[in-house]
Amino acid sequence: MVSGSSAAFSMITTALLVVVSEDEASAPGIADFLTNIGGDTALKTSGSITSGPSPQFYPLVRDAGEIIGYRFFAEKLAANGSATGERARNAFAQECAAKGGQIASENSDVARSFHDGVLGRRPPPRGSFKHFWSGLSAVCARSPSEVMGGFAAITFDNTELAAKGDLGARLFSKISVMATRAAVYAYRPDRIRTAVSFKTQEVARRADDAAEQRANEAFRRDLAIGTEMNRGIVIQLRGPMVEIAVPSVRLTPNGQSTF
Repeated sequence: MVSGSSAAFSMITTALLVVVSEDEASAPGIADFLTNIGGDTALKTSGSITSGPSPQFYPLVRDAGEIIGYRFFAEKLAANGSATGERARNAFAQECAAKGGQIASENSDVARSFHDGVLGRRPPPRGSFKHFWSGLSAVCARSPSEVMGGFAAITFDNTELAAKGDLGARLFSKISVMATRAAVYAYRPDRIRTAVSFKTQEVARRADDAAEQRANEAFRRDLAIGTEMNRGIVIQLRGPMVEIAVPSVRLTPNGQSTF
C-alpha cells in the first residue's frame, strides 16, 4: 500500500520530470550524451515499492531548475557498481571535448563547488545492509569565464551486499529483484560558477582584508587618552594595554568600573 506522503512525492516527481524534459529540448549545455548511454526517463525504485525520495531523486526535488536532462538505470549486479556512472561521465567528457571544452580539474574551485552542491548534501555512503550510495560529478568549461555544462551520477549500489554480505544476504541478492540503480543528470551551465567568479571573489576578499587591516592599524596608531570606544573612554595607555572607563549603566567583563 502506498502511503499519502509517498503518493505525494510520486506526483511531485512526475511533474518535475515533465518540466525537466521540456528543458532538455530547449536549454543549452552538454546533454546530447544522454541519448547515447541508454537508460530511460521512468523512475527506478526498489522493486515495486514506491517510497519517499531517495538520494537517487534528490536532484529532481532540490535542483529541478538546474537540470536539463536525466536518465535512470536499473541493472543487474556487476563487479563495479559505479560502472554506469563512469560510462556516463566518459560520454559527458567526450561531448565536452567535441564542443571545444575540457573537464575541470577535480581539485579546482569550479569542480569542488559543483560537487558539493549536487552531491555534498547526500546521506552517508554506507547503508545498514551493506549497500551504499555513491556519486560522480564533472564540469565542462570552455574557458575560465565560460562553463558549458555539468554532470552528476548517483548510484544505489547493491554490489557489496552480494559480495560481502552474510550467506543469507548473498543468497537473497541472487534470488531477489534488487538491482544496482543509477540516475544520471545534466546541469545547466548558467547555474554553475566559473573560475573567473572564484577569482573575482578572492580578489574582493583580499581587498576587504587589506582594508580592514589598514583600518585596524590606523585605529591603533591614533588611539589616545579621551578616545571614545564602544566599551567606554580611554583613560590610560600602557604599551599594548589600554584602560577603559565604563559608564555605570554598562556591565564590564571584570565587574569593575574600569578594565
